[in-house]
Amino acid sequence: MYLKLSPIVLILSTIISASAAGQEKSGVSVPQVGQTASLAPKAEQEPPLQGYEFEFPSMGTLIEITAFAENEAVFQKALDEIQSLTKTLAATLTDYDPESETRQLTLKAFQKSANVSEPLWEVLLASQQWNKASEGAFDCSVGLLTQTWRKHRRAGRVPKDDVIQDAKSHCGWSKVKLDQATKTIRIEDDQLRLDFGAIGKGYIADRAFQVLEQHGIHRCLINISGNMRCGQAPPNKPGWVIAISPIERDGEPIRKLTLSNVAIATSGDLWQYTLVDGVKRSHILDPQTGYGVVGPLAVTVIAPTATDADALATIGCLLPWDKYSKLIATRPETSALRASRLTEQLEVVQTELFPTP
Repeated sequence: MYLKLSPIVLILSTIISASAAGQEKSGVSVPQVGQTASLAPKAEQEPPLQGYEFEFPSMGTLIEITAFAENEAVFQKALDEIQSLTKTLAATLTDYDPESETRQLTLKAFQKSANVSEPLWEVLLASQQWNKASEGAFDCSVGLLTQTWRKHRRAGRVPKDDVIQDAKSHCGWSKVKLDQATKTIRIEDDQLRLDFGAIGKGYIADRAFQVLEQHGIHRCLINISGNMRCGQAPPNKPGWVIAISPIERDGEPIRKLTLSNVAIATSGDLWQYTLVDGVKRSHILDPQTGYGVVGPLAVTVIAPTATDADALATIGCLLPWDKYSKLIATRPETSALRASRLTEQLEVVQTELFPTP
């Protein structure tokens, strides 16, 4: 079940699709340009560690865990807890299952205040915060649009514009009312649907990382479809070597980084997109138009938590670079890189603190 680790190189995915949110500030600084993140303690300060890696299916993808623990029993106990937690969170936050708490929320909260579970509340609150910070670009109320595009994409068709505009009319975070004093929600449109695909996997990665740390496993890495939470570096290594995937299939990685004690996420259209009139449109939907973002395009974010990295990677696909880079600059522990090819030339831009190899 578990494999002794060899030197590790992990490739970032550019897929985003799934569940939730929740924030925890780690207080770890993002590495300055030309530097790696903080190094792990010297080996003699801790007992000998055994390396393990394990993966299991969840949310239509694989959750990959790489960790160094004192022994297999310690890792197994943490793994069992993570699998149980992930199953619960995925069942709560998915928009695929009509019986999930997320899908049932509109029926429960239409024009009346309703209580929700703590994980869903954390996701809702984080979604609202990022909606405000991005001036509406980040919007988890686009679930009806998501379902419309998903259904047509599976059938190999593009929805007609009037269908898109009708679905769009039932979106908008202004129709979602959160009462922080009572931790309740009210929804003002009975057809509004929530979709946490732009923040959920990051949240679950953070929660899984918490479990590992609670079990004393600090040298670890969680990867959920390119949403990664890195702990301390592997023994005798400066950090985790992570390659940012290309924006087009069979391309070369954009960059390779060595990181620890941070989160990193990539969002883009490498695997999920629709061709509309010959134009590549991402599965990431622009709430202003109802259509997917024009690609090929990918944004990678380094942040203190996977929740933040997940959300900001999506926002980076939606906002113009000048506006987005100003948003990143307001968060000193956060940096971003965007790769695009809207012409024949590959264009790569980055914020000041994004690390150089």
